[in-house]
Amino acid sequence: MNFLLISPPGWGKTTSACTGIHPTLIVDVDGKAQEMQNLRPLIDKGDVVVKSFKDRLVEEKMSARALNPDRPPKKQPTGFISVVDFLNDILEDSVDDELGDLSKYNTVVLDSLTRLSEHLKSLLVYLRGQGKFGKKVEDDMNWPSWGSYLKNWEELFVNMCTYFKRNFICTAHMKIVMKKEVVVMPGGLAVEVETLVGYKPLIDGQMREKLSGYFNECYFLDAKTSGKNPTYRFRTRGTKYDARTSLPLDEYEDANISGILKKAGIL
Repeated sequence: MNFLLISPPGWGKTTSACTGIHPTLIVDVDGKAQEMQNLRPLIDKGDVVVKSFKDRLVEEKMSARALNPDRPPKKQPTGFISVVDFLNDILEDSVDDELGDLSKYNTVVLDSLTRLSEHLKSLLVYLRGQGKFGKKVEDDMNWPSWGSYLKNWEELFVNMCTYFKRNFICTAHMKIVMKKEVVVMPGGLAVEVETLVGYKPLIDGQMREKLSGYFNECYFLDAKTSGKNPTYRFRTRGTKYDARTSLPLDEYEDANISGILKKAGIL
């Protein structure tokens, strides 16, 4: 099974992703899982293993981009390539120098798609500066690197959601999508207003609409209880949410992957 978990930052995506069938391997692109105190018991027990990726978005001073906005990075960013090469090793059940046999993990978590997107954009900016996409067309905001952006995601999710035969969970931050429209008020006054279109995964371009189609299950996390120790739940359907299920689930379920699989008779 594969799952897409979407929510604002800090709403339990990583924690919920670690409630599946262990051992669980977190492909930690955000670089935070190892320090999460609520995961510490699972890590200490060996149920959850974290593979952290600490690659910088660019290997330059932060001021370089501000002072030279029209220049690409001087050195090729490594983050996206590091992660997808590791995912490929997982697909091939390779032996990792640090973690050993990768076939032993029953669940693989990509955390998060949103941060990995930042690494891909940095790489494409660099490659564009190296002339990899041909001559730049002036004033064309959709210049060819966007096609490569989409294609990289298509290949990643086809591979992980089709050919990976164990459990794959991907987390993504949330984007509130609004639409502007003109409303004519009584008296003929035209006013521009924004209306809510929906809550989407925080990723650019066409992939925002395509992403959920790669996954068996897509859940939106929202708060079940608040306070010092909040709890969260999965929203499994909803017209304004990228939330859907093919399993016999209620609209709201506790944010527990193993519990979902047991309820559906899979586990």
